[in-house]
Parts: sequence; structure tokens; C-alpha cells
Amino acid sequence: MKKIILLCCGIFMSAQAFSQSADFGLTAGYLNLNVSSSYEGFNASVSESGFYLGAFADFDLSSDFSLQPGVNYGKVQDSEGILFIPVLAKYYVGDSAFNLLAGPQASIILEETGDEINAFGLDVTFGAGFDITEDFQLQARYSLELTNRIGDVEGMPSDVKSRVNSLTIGLGYKF
Repeated sequence: MKKIILLCCGIFMSAQAFSQSADFGLTAGYLNLNVSSSYEGFNASVSESGFYLGAFADFDLSSDFSLQPGVNYGKVQDSEGILFIPVLAKYYVGDSAFNLLAGPQASIILEETGDEINAFGLDVTFGAGFDITEDFQLQARYSLELTNRIGDVEGMPSDVKSRVNSLTIGLGYKF
């Protein structure tokens, strides 16, 4: 847990060093997790809904481009919590309040997983947002997991794959 906190602090401090101005805020909303597994042509998928809450920073790099790192806690039904750490590039389209988002995201299962399941995942995230006012923003993002959640377990075939993709739709408030 100390490593996660240090990683988040490092991201925020390094982005601050390169930015012209910074805003900080809170976000919350709907979370949908889709767990897909495959083995020898057999595919299965389970989808669960829940919520997420988090904090973000918005570092302006130019008039239409910014860096938006964040930390979000997500929970779906009775399963364990997941920590999402996105670092997204945010590009404003023209002179509008509409923006596009893209970048990497780490996803970490917070409960003990054992050797069968990898607690850490790396995702590619993309989405869109709209600044309702100067303080309120609406965002929708989809994350595709690049890593396999199945751990190296003795006797398990190497072609067993499992990934957790996520959809978030939420409202953010900048201070």
C-alpha cells in the first residue's frame, strides 16, 4: 500500500512541475466491470455494476491540452474493491467544453488474491468528457485491460486468459 501511495504522490508532483496551472477535484459515479475469460476457444463473460469514488488533478499544459491523473476506488456488488490509477491526456476539441481522454491506467485488486489471480493490471483507457460549468464536469471512460489476471499456477495451461474491462460514467467537481 505504501508503494501505491508513493506512486500517486510521484505522479502528482511530476505533473505539477511541468504544468502552468492545476485544479484538483473529486469524482464519483457508475462503474461496470466486465470480466472475460477464455481457454481453448471457450469464452465466458460476467458483467457487474457498482460505483466509484475518487480524486483527480487537472494540470493545464496549453489552452486545449491537459494531463489528468487520478485515483479512484471502485466497488461492484459483493466483490472486493479495486483501485484505479489513470493518467490521462485530455484534449479540448476546438473552443468547446467537449474533450477527449486517453492514456494508461493501473488497476489493483485490494483484497488478497493468492497465486491464482494477479492483483495488478495495466489498462488502456479512452473516453470523452464535457465541462458543464467551470467547476462541474461529466466524463465517460472505457478501459481495456492489457494484462492477463490469471497468475502462473503450476499445472494450469498457459493459454488460460482472464481480463477485467471497466466502464465509468461520472460527475466531477473541481475546487
